[in-house]
Amino acid sequence: MFATIKKAAAIFLIFIVCFFAGAWITLATPEIMLYATGLDAWEYHAQDQTIVYDCNGQEITRIGYKRIYAEDFPDALKKAVVAVEDRRYYEHASLDPRGIARALYNDIKEGNKSEGGSTITQQLARTLFLTQEKTVSRKFKELMIAIALEEKYGKEAILNMYLNEIYMGRGCSGMASAANIYFGKDVDQLNEAEIAMLVGMIQAPEYYSPDSNMEALKNRQEVVLNVLVEQGLTSSQQAEANKKKALKIKSFEAQKIAHPYLMNYLNAQIIGKIGKERLYQGGLKVYTSIDLDMQKHAESKVVQHGKALASKGIGAKDMALVSIDPETGGIRALVGGVEWDKNQYNMALLPRQPGSAIKPLYYAAAMEEGLIKPDTELNNKARSFNGYTPQNDQSSAPDKVTVRLALLNSYNVASVEVLDRLGLNKAFAYLKNYGITTLKTDDQNLALALGGLHDGISPVQMACAFAMFTNGGVYYPYFGIDTIEDDYGKILFANQPWKRQVISAGTAASMDAILQDVVKYGTGKNASFALPAGGKTGTTTQSKDLWFVGYTDELVTAVWVGNTDNTPIKGYDTYGGKVAAPLWRDYMADLYYNGFFKQKPPASSGKKETPEEPETPAEPEPPVEPENPVIPPIEQPPDEQPPKTPVLPDDPTPSPEPRPWPNIKQPPNTNEVKP
Repeated sequence: MFATIKKAAAIFLIFIVCFFAGAWITLATPEIMLYATGLDAWEYHAQDQTIVYDCNGQEITRIGYKRIYAEDFPDALKKAVVAVEDRRYYEHASLDPRGIARALYNDIKEGNKSEGGSTITQQLARTLFLTQEKTVSRKFKELMIAIALEEKYGKEAILNMYLNEIYMGRGCSGMASAANIYFGKDVDQLNEAEIAMLVGMIQAPEYYSPDSNMEALKNRQEVVLNVLVEQGLTSSQQAEANKKKALKIKSFEAQKIAHPYLMNYLNAQIIGKIGKERLYQGGLKVYTSIDLDMQKHAESKVVQHGKALASKGIGAKDMALVSIDPETGGIRALVGGVEWDKNQYNMALLPRQPGSAIKPLYYAAAMEEGLIKPDTELNNKARSFNGYTPQNDQSSAPDKVTVRLALLNSYNVASVEVLDRLGLNKAFAYLKNYGITTLKTDDQNLALALGGLHDGISPVQMACAFAMFTNGGVYYPYFGIDTIEDDYGKILFANQPWKRQVISAGTAASMDAILQDVVKYGTGKNASFALPAGGKTGTTTQSKDLWFVGYTDELVTAVWVGNTDNTPIKGYDTYGGKVAAPLWRDYMADLYYNGFFKQKPPASSGKKETPEEPETPAEPEPPVEPENPVIPPIEQPPDEQPPKTPVLPDDPTPSPEPRPWPNIKQPPNTNEVKP
């Protein structure tokens, strides 16, 4: 009882505040409201879909359905909307005191906030300029804008705008669009039964959807028809006939998403920058770092390799490929899977166990600290490190190796020695400085040396970290969105690039030389193509994660191959160097031969290149067993914030969602070990 009284009191207070605020605003000079809101310089115009562009100005895709605008609407439709949504529309000003009083009475009667009392003008103000958050300040702004709108445009023009902008489900806005999408008709061809259905949907188009809740929609249609009878807009006989009339609704199939994994990422970023509601209002121009042609080559190669692996009996159903510009951090291409319709886990963004691909990251840290050089001799003999006993998988592994050969052949024991020399605290500090955000406190153990992490590292963060080896030791945070403009050319978001020196140019050059040898002579030989390249392979226990992260002077690309359900990859030679590296090579070679790189291959001297030290025959790199691995949570980019949860509006009108973009999904949690 006490809770109900408290709730009623709160509702009463809110409405009283809004009532008197609205009354005060109403008494103010409308010209002042025009100036205060900025609507004196604003003009309404039809907004198109949001267009997403690549870095070269090519159109990647459009978000939202193509909208149909009407200069005017049938009288029957306008009268029905006014009767149901705001029956005193032509009598009151922008604020309707009676509507507020009615809403207040019903809310107190029901014991909750169930009715909003907003006029059509207020709803339009909210749709065009505001969010759906339930705050007094938002309501106050809404009233100011509503007064300015009525002062500038008048009732008929506002009603026309409202009918063009109101969200109607199936991803469409406006009654003209709804008439086409639901009935395949022009808006002036609608009959009374169809009008009643569409008007009824305004209140909650996702709930009163013919695709999911036809019974509720028919009930709502009857309510609308009864209101029309009550208002004298139709006869009771005609209303009853319309209630029985079958609605011939067009079947609906959602638009196929172009470049789905990429747009899954970009859509989330756009929402994180400007909000879901603003995105779906349309009319935006989104400029990205993506190279659309490069993206198409990436998607093609991933699909090709997926088919090739299947034909060889290699059980890897999923892949990820991310390319980054090492001089900016801009994502050039992003593919998070082989087939969107079958797997919507965007593996380009989700952390996975990196295996030996992590080794260059802490080797660079140790070199930066002056603890090792390329020719530093390491003890590679199997032994215990305070109870941790790594093993070299290679039968011919020597007891003593240089740093260069340790990375060349991915020796485990020597790598643990490097991490042990560096220390876990410093290793953590460096990894975080490289942009790795998924480290956990319990990752501070020597299993880190072999990629044994609680969550893992995402392909996009691996690519971003490896960029330092080719750009002089600089870290650039990755990004996909450059700028976002509204339909008036106003900048809503502009990326603020920044960088930090994470290792010296000298350390970067030394590591680059070693990693190029990995590709020439080591475990990464299958990644070799026409241009000089460096990189590192990675393989985890039971071949659950296969990696190759590599780069040229112009592009860094991370490749991951595995299964999102963490099942082992079955087949022969399932190592990062045998499976992931060839995909990286074919993709990069494809880009090279199609003119994407300025760099040309070095002139051949006719002599076979020899390594600086006697070459040790490379064997398959050993798999790595992490400690207590688990399925990772969804990764949020370090420089990006996740979108806010939408808030229900004051009136039961849902936030528009013209296109059902899937969220980044997390693989299911199973009971088996997941490296």
